[in-house]
Parts: sequence; C-alpha cells; structure tokens
Amino acid sequence: GLELEKCLRSNMCLPKAPQVRLVNRGSSSNIFINNTAYANFLYSRFHASVVDKETAAVSLVCLEEDLPFIAFRAVSNLAGAESSTNNEASTFAPLAAKNAVMFVLKFLTLLK
Repeated sequence: GLELEKCLRSNMCLPKAPQVRLVNRGSSSNIFINNTAYANFLYSRFHASVVDKETAAVSLVCLEEDLPFIAFRAVSNLAGAESSTNNEASTFAPLAAKNAVMFVLKFLTLLK
C-alpha cells in the first residue's frame, strides 16, 4: 500500500489520485508525443499504453554492457489531452518525479 501524492500545491491537484500500474507494453522514442491520433496509433498497432523518451537509451546501454535493468516510469501527461488541470508535462513533471522516487524507495525496501 503506497499512497502517491495528488497535489503539487493546495491549489494545483490532479482530479484523481495517481496509481501504481503495471504496464504490459510501453514504447520509447526520441520525440515528445503530444498528439492524440499518434498515441492512438501506437496503442492500436503496438499495444503501447505509455511512451517515454529515455528508457530505450538506458536499456540499450545495459543490454550492451550485460547489466540487469528494470524501468520505473512516472507518467506526467496524457498525449494530446486537454484538461482543466493543464495537461502540460512541465506542470506535473515535479509531482510525477516525486511519486516515482517514493515508489522506487518503497520497492527497494521490499527487496530486503
């Protein structure tokens, strides 16, 4: 049971509490996706429910160096979505980062 933070400040909160979710298939690229049609294409064609910009690069280095690797990602925006909470990644990236750190720390305690 990990309760993630919902608010950056008292006047800037997500409409719903964030959740830890297992993603069966994600995608990683060198572009920031803010296009609903393209996000829908990635999901319909590849069943990718999240897209990030860094995981592929890190995983490739780990693969080449024969290092174990696991990725934990915090989603900070919804591609192409309009929202009353301002859907910009720059708005909720600090909250996503804080929640990601909380999750990783909890994960590490469970490994002990």
